[in-house]
Amino acid sequence: MSEIEQLLEALPKSPGMRIMHFCKEPILIEQIQKYCKSQEPYCEYLLATFHQIDADTLAKYQNGFSKVKYLNEKRPRFHIQAKQYDYLFLTTLPLKRVPFFKKVYSALKNGAPLFIVLKSKEKELANTIEAELIESNYVASNKTQLGEYLLVSAKKMHGWSGI
Repeated sequence: MSEIEQLLEALPKSPGMRIMHFCKEPILIEQIQKYCKSQEPYCEYLLATFHQIDADTLAKYQNGFSKVKYLNEKRPRFHIQAKQYDYLFLTTLPLKRVPFFKKVYSALKNGAPLFIVLKSKEKELANTIEAELIESNYVASNKTQLGEYLLVSAKKMHGWSGI
């Protein structure tokens, strides 16, 4: 079992669990889908992209519990129902990270973790992102080496911001 699969298995399980994943390339998709399938029918998986062409490319991953959606990062909101998602994975980062972190904040449930997956050698970027997460009112930030990836995690905490 890979380190990513171990991370997924360690996530607290609950009925109606929802996972959002911003991505451009199919990094982690198969592992997260395998996890969601094992939790079926209680798990939903949204693959979100910043460009329509990426959504078209990822459309092959749509199935009964996985959806692909293009979310224009220029919109003031993503038109995602508030406090809907239990977990957020990012394998593709937007150009303007702080506004994105603030915008996606409202889509996460209270205490929901955010996981940013970087290449192992991107330690300086991980430090910058960690500071940006704190600036965006996320707490309990942490960096963890997971095989070939460096995982930056943080949590949305209830009542810690006016966002």
